[in-house]
Amino acid sequence: MAALQASGAISFQDIEEQYNPGSNLPSRALTEFYLGGSLVRANAGNNSATNMSAGVPASGAISFNDFYSKERAFRKTYSSTATNQSADTVFGDDFEVNYPKQIVVNGSVTVGSTSTSNPALKVESNGVGSITITNGGSIEGAGGAAGSAGGDALEVAGSVAVTLVNNGTIKAGGGGGGAGGAGGKGVFTANATFSSLVDQGGGGSSTPQNNKPSWLNSIYTSAGALDGAGVVADRQWGGINAQFSRGINPAQFDINHSGSAGAGFSGACANRGPIYISAQTDITGVYTISASISSQYGSGYGTPTISASTSTSSAGTSVSNSGTANITASTTTYFTAYGTSSNGKNYYYNTLSMSVSGTCLATSTGGSAGSGGVGQGYNQSAGSGSSGGSAGGTNAGAGGAGGAGGSFGSAGANGTNGADGSGSTVSFPASAPTNGSSASSGAASGKSIQGVSNVTSSGSGSLSGGTA
Repeated sequence: MAALQASGAISFQDIEEQYNPGSNLPSRALTEFYLGGSLVRANAGNNSATNMSAGVPASGAISFNDFYSKERAFRKTYSSTATNQSADTVFGDDFEVNYPKQIVVNGSVTVGSTSTSNPALKVESNGVGSITITNGGSIEGAGGAAGSAGGDALEVAGSVAVTLVNNGTIKAGGGGGGAGGAGGKGVFTANATFSSLVDQGGGGSSTPQNNKPSWLNSIYTSAGALDGAGVVADRQWGGINAQFSRGINPAQFDINHSGSAGAGFSGACANRGPIYISAQTDITGVYTISASISSQYGSGYGTPTISASTSTSSAGTSVSNSGTANITASTTTYFTAYGTSSNGKNYYYNTLSMSVSGTCLATSTGGSAGSGGVGQGYNQSAGSGSSGGSAGGTNAGAGGAGGAGGSFGSAGANGTNGADGSGSTVSFPASAPTNGSSASSGAASGKSIQGVSNVTSSGSGSLSGGTA
């Protein structure tokens, strides 16, 4: 109901219809319309709205003229920017009293939300009495973070009836853009450098050492298994790079060919073994390892075998002649070369050789996924999605770009998929190459009005974003 007239004749009936509409009661005494009574209510202590009947006497003399321009209502007027507004908070205890309540957003004024968890303006479900919202400015929800939905602008909860006069704009927060997909892993040929070569087999100038890993004990069991018994006299293991002299048979090693990456290492041992060393590499990957035996002085030398293991008590990966082994960077790996005999003869070799290649198949990391942009919202522009990361190595896929955030009332854009990796197939340290990851979809915008079934609307304003 409109406020009472500002001048001229005013009747008792005018006052009664304003403060007790539809009562059809006989005329009352004017003193029953004191401010603070049941008909002309005073503000509760926590009601910050303006009492549109302010100035009506609370006691003493009272006249018709006291009611000029007065109105039965509490009114909250926004004349400057405000955020995260709650009708329940504004009207306090009076929000649950059957007395008209009004919310007015003046022209060029914005009521906004700073978080998608809160609407810009909320009318809670415990409201009682008529609630009118007159919007001449802008009510704006918060923009969604990357991949997250935008926030609502106006929310009317429960079954509270709201009359909306919208001559401004009500804008839902835009949805955040979807993230791009990560690039797929690639596989490439890497040139590794070995270091920390250690002679684990022992050796000496007078006493044979012939140390070996514990797991090899079950193979070399007979007393003369390492001596070439019946073929030649005992010959000592001289150790890695020991100077050769009669009776000393060292293993001669060349590691990394004086330090060049990708060279790997190789060694040979005459007459007896095993060759037993340890080393480290700087690249995790799949390496080629091999062993060979020269048998020009007879038969029974056995099958040349090489083992690669991170433990002295386990054979790890063992291959005959040549094969591959999975080796982890910066981890001590034990390499053991020996012969396996099928005819029971002693393990004696003319020359036992081993080789570990310095080129390996290594995996490269795909580019990182681009982030989605934020959605447009109160005090926030829509963000562009970030570019995906470039491929983290040879044959890896680049990351996909993130989608842009949506404008007010619009969903965010989808991200783009990460590119696939390529190269030879390996399963260490994980399966590669891999396809790029799928991108995420852009998120939905918020709602311009949430709880629209409880709202009766009019006015020439606009809504950005759907309703629910």
